[in-house]
Amino acid sequence: MPKLAFIGSGRMAGAIVQGLLRSKACRPSDIAVIGGADSTAADLSKAAGVRVASGPEDLLEGADAVVLACKPQQFDGLDERYGPLSEGKLVLSILAGTKLETIGRFFDVARNVVRAMPNTPGAIGRGVTARCSAVPLTPEDAKLVGALLSGLGEVIELPESMFDAVTAVSGSGPGFFFEYVAAYEQAAVALGFTPEQAKLLVRRTFEGSLALLQSTGDTPDNLRVQVTSPGGTTKAGLDALAAAKFREAVAAALIAAKKRGEELGRK
Repeated sequence: MPKLAFIGSGRMAGAIVQGLLRSKACRPSDIAVIGGADSTAADLSKAAGVRVASGPEDLLEGADAVVLACKPQQFDGLDERYGPLSEGKLVLSILAGTKLETIGRFFDVARNVVRAMPNTPGAIGRGVTARCSAVPLTPEDAKLVGALLSGLGEVIELPESMFDAVTAVSGSGPGFFFEYVAAYEQAAVALGFTPEQAKLLVRRTFEGSLALLQSTGDTPDNLRVQVTSPGGTTKAGLDALAAAKFREAVAAALIAAKKRGEELGRK
């Protein structure tokens, strides 16, 4: 089983660790983590049984792969010892907006650098993660990367040129979805439902609609047409969304998120 070192111990690091343990790709004793001044490393250790390292040397000693899971804005201040200590190791980064070239300059003696963009549903194994690598992965490293990421859900390989777009669509996507659910529930309460009633009606409607979309294999546009009677209530609501330029607002959100990813990549 591979020995893994996590630089960072926040929610996504915890999701990867839990996925590894669920799939039995690793034992808790195979994983070491290090965090910042907060309690996240200790909390992850308590929840998963992994070891908290005392410093860079302790963390990377004997590790086969390094998972870079700190916040993107913390990368510039990363302890310089991590670079040379990564010699011959695989480095996998989940830092949004931080390019392979930038990561590779820091971990310049790593055997390969992989960039991944997971999303928060990975915490329950229902996410989707895009990945790319500096050079093609060997079969052994492809298996290792698969073990690291598959516990989060589906994995898709994309060129790095698409990573700002995938960050906007799937990385930021849960945030956009949660905002829509919150707005929908708020509007339902304004119609007279209690918060609990609104929660039940809205979430079951969304869950059922997504299940129907997946089970039929039909397009969302076709299913929308099927539920929209001429002159009916759904048509009236859809007309209101169109008047408010709903689709343009969705596109604007993705464009803004992609643009911010590009800005982060230039820093």
